[in-house]
Amino acid sequence: MALYGPLLYAWLPLLVFLLQAFHGGSAHSSCSENNGGCDQNALCSDDPTTGAMKCTCKTGYTNTGCDDKVVCTDSCTVNNGDCHSNADCSHDATTNAVQCICNTGYTNTGSGSTVVCTDSCTVNNGACDPNAFCSHDAKKNAVKCTCKAGYTNTGSADNVVCAESCPADNGADDPNAICSSDAGNDQRKCTCKAGYTNIGCHRRVVCRGTMISDKIDAFPPHLHTSDSCTANHGGCDANADCSHDATTNAVVCTCKTGYTNTGSGSNVVCTDSCTVSNGGCHRNAVCSHDATTNAVVCTCKTGYTNTGSGANVVCTDSSSESNEACGRHAVRSRDPKTNAVVCTCKTGYTNTGSGSNVVCS
Repeated sequence: MALYGPLLYAWLPLLVFLLQAFHGGSAHSSCSENNGGCDQNALCSDDPTTGAMKCTCKTGYTNTGCDDKVVCTDSCTVNNGDCHSNADCSHDATTNAVQCICNTGYTNTGSGSTVVCTDSCTVNNGACDPNAFCSHDAKKNAVKCTCKAGYTNTGSADNVVCAESCPADNGADDPNAICSSDAGNDQRKCTCKAGYTNIGCHRRVVCRGTMISDKIDAFPPHLHTSDSCTANHGGCDANADCSHDATTNAVVCTCKTGYTNTGSGSNVVCTDSCTVSNGGCHRNAVCSHDATTNAVVCTCKTGYTNTGSGANVVCTDSSSESNEACGRHAVRSRDPKTNAVVCTCKTGYTNTGSGSNVVCS
């Protein structure tokens, strides 16, 4: 034994050096080559006490290996990065740390780094107006705010502001309606003013004027008008003038000059007057219209003479008049085609006149 003592002592420094190199000592670190054999997403280090090599997954990665084998996997692919079931897992752009962000339609109700995703509609009504219902969009699950009955959105599609449907400006569907609110069911009720009738459907109130004659609505049922005479001409005939009764404000339809009402009751139908009883002209007159005013003009037919006065045209058969127009030496007769008066000189007399001016000599 005494023989090997000096020899062992001489080799001791070499043995220590080899042991340090094998266990990652200061003489040589195993992490300096090929990352110490660690996963590419791991950090390699040496234990300062034992000198043993150690593999530790980088931030944003989780060890999914077993036993002493370290396998570093993207944490977001392992149990959603431990994020809430209604959250998306992602990584911080700088540190690569896991980030948990609540999905659309959910709100974080956790604290600190603990993210808890709760249905947004159950948290402060989804940030909707107090007078709105909170729901979710069927496609994106985004929060959707809808005003309750009796309230109208005065904001925009993205910023819903629910105002009472009957504020100072009446809030009715139609300017000719009076609106009130039913406190019992939080719904509004709109009623047309005097002289107007509701022709709207369902809950929409649309008021149209009524006729003054018997207060019966004179508009066709398909007309949905609000300001009677400015919308759809108040439902009056195209050849009628629309106005309002000074007392009741009801619509009054009056046929224009040259037209006659051939309707019945409150239904005013304006027809060309010349097609109705010859426009009131004499039976032997022709009815026409004045080029400027469109008023009826009565003109006696050929062979007839107006024996009336002023606007009263009376057409008398010219042949019944005296023969003076033809002269005492002529015979008065009618043209069989035009019914015009014809003067013919008697036998023994010759017409020395010209044209329609017959002079018998």
